[in-house]
Amino acid sequence: MPEMNVTRRNFLSGAALVSAAIAGAGLAGCAPQSAAPAASSSSAGETLGTTGAANSTVGFDGTGTLPWLGEAPAISDDQVEEELTADVVVVGLGAAGVPAARAAAEAGAKVVCLESSSHLNSVASDMAIFGGQTQAQWGRGDGFLDKKMVVNMHMEECSHHVSQSIISRYYDESGAALDWFVGASKNLYMAPESYAEIPADAQANYMFPYMYPMPETYDYNKEDLPCYPTSVGFSSLATVMADNLQAAVDAGAEVRYSTKGVELILNDEGAVAGIYAQAAGSDGYIKITAPSVILATGDYLGNEDMMKFYAPECVENGINILSIDLDDEGNYTNVGEGHKMGAWAGAAIEQWHAPMIHHMGGGAGADGRGVIGNNGYLWLNLRGKRFMNEDLPGQQLENQVELQPQRKAYQFFDASWPEQLAYFPADIDAAVEEGRCLKADTIDELLGMIEGMDVETAKASIERYNELARAGEDTDFFKSPQRLFALENGPFYAAECGCALTLGNLGGLESDEDCHVYNTDRELIPGLYAAGATQGGRFAVQYPISLKGLSCGMCMVYGKIAGENAAAGK
Repeated sequence: MPEMNVTRRNFLSGAALVSAAIAGAGLAGCAPQSAAPAASSSSAGETLGTTGAANSTVGFDGTGTLPWLGEAPAISDDQVEEELTADVVVVGLGAAGVPAARAAAEAGAKVVCLESSSHLNSVASDMAIFGGQTQAQWGRGDGFLDKKMVVNMHMEECSHHVSQSIISRYYDESGAALDWFVGASKNLYMAPESYAEIPADAQANYMFPYMYPMPETYDYNKEDLPCYPTSVGFSSLATVMADNLQAAVDAGAEVRYSTKGVELILNDEGAVAGIYAQAAGSDGYIKITAPSVILATGDYLGNEDMMKFYAPECVENGINILSIDLDDEGNYTNVGEGHKMGAWAGAAIEQWHAPMIHHMGGGAGADGRGVIGNNGYLWLNLRGKRFMNEDLPGQQLENQVELQPQRKAYQFFDASWPEQLAYFPADIDAAVEEGRCLKADTIDELLGMIEGMDVETAKASIERYNELARAGEDTDFFKSPQRLFALENGPFYAAECGCALTLGNLGGLESDEDCHVYNTDRELIPGLYAAGATQGGRFAVQYPISLKGLSCGMCMVYGKIAGENAAAGK
């Protein structure tokens, strides 16, 4: 049965996070870290970089130089070991590349797919979707959510640095795209509601709606920072993606695993004419002649130089990364290869990028979720001060933690939590036993267990908070009265909240709602398409929180659009 926090967003499925931990990506809970993101030449789990002067961040210097880019490889004909022809080349088989391959192949194009790993990559579990027949079974068909409300909220969350045309088309077409996408997975079971029991024979492959039926404790129309009830979750998105890839293969697509795209081939007019690729372990190249190339290579989270350039605050604040995009040798594959190929071909990269850092509360376990989640309990920093309205989504919680002394705070709750959070699954005793949560019979005893805490100030802060809770109005930070949870009934608990993990850094090639890519003069590069995290115009400044699973959903929808347009040459 699916688990969810109905008032705030989850970020990755437990299975995905456990896989990441096994891969060595470093689930260190919420403890503050000094390590910077891993470099592109390093394997997962290595600790690389510091924030010291010897390894300072490098950003825009006014010259137009991209210090992370390097020189394009000089490939000669005598280095070519194999030549292929295609109508469409899809580079990257992730959440965008897989639907792109299927859409192009089903449109009749001869498709060659390149993937640097030995398998397709699936790192998410949720999609935000608007309308369509699949959603209609839960009463969320066409017109369920107001388009103006949704699109305007997204634009505001991204400070209007994104393309409204891209967001608008996503709203219009995501429902039909989901219908198409799940249609390839014939054994996919549709759960009737969020908490429905799943039949034993459907456990491996099912989909469920979030917030259905809507819980009585949550009304998105009354939330300052709403999370709209439009998302679906998959027990195994990788299974559904594999079914979609099989549909592409059945339609004639050729898949080359352990083979990466290296450099685009342009003709004399500057249009795409193909791509050079390279198989793992080979010194030679594969030359693929094709009039259309789709770059769907993901983000660049595993490239330290790119992170320094586009997200220096993440490096300076010592934010570790969580990535499970790996090749057979354990190297990250989301290192910006599509960004580099595009830039070498003259493509413009959008200016405003969006780190994705969802704080899930203190004392995160192996599934990434905090002991009590990111529900609206009292937070105090080490000075003993309350510093925010705690009723915030994960991204905004992270932003606040990064401003605190030692980039650390503590989340407090008491024995009344089961009545306060009727829908939240938690095993507090296990968290205490594992050392992820502190427990004491009194507030004084609990505060004394926290190293570095200003106990007297903290006691005064708790007394003030309880006074506000009893009054039913937060005149200090204006938190919603329904989440003014007083600390009154022992035992009492506290969980440490340091910086969370960066799950992605989203910024791509300047593009439009047809997945076309533009050069630095904002002129179209014929034959070049971008989808997924390589596509610009989707997110800026920070990852928005109003739509759960939006990035993955956009990958699927715009992968489909890119495949259709590339096949048609339009």
